[in-house]
Amino acid sequence: MTIKYKNITIEKYLKLSDKEKKENAYCIKYSNGDMEWRVNGLFHREDGPALDYSDGKVFWWLDGCPILFDVWCNKLNKTNEEKVFLRLKYED
Repeated sequence: MTIKYKNITIEKYLKLSDKEKKENAYCIKYSNGDMEWRVNGLFHREDGPALDYSDGKVFWWLDGCPILFDVWCNKLNKTNEEKVFLRLKYED
């Protein structure tokens, strides 16, 4: 199942009720270009890093838990081609 994220600014996200945060998936954008993905209020993303900073740093999370890239790929059954693509896209 593909998660559909609602694009939202951090200012709007902070104004949401706890219920809204916990019942939806959001791609939260900061004015400096940083982005984070949350599902049910927790950092979570299955098609890329859940934290993607404008300085190039990325962090992989599933269900609110930080996870190493290789473990993330294995848990989500990423193909070798997907792994190579993601490494090229997100690693220095």
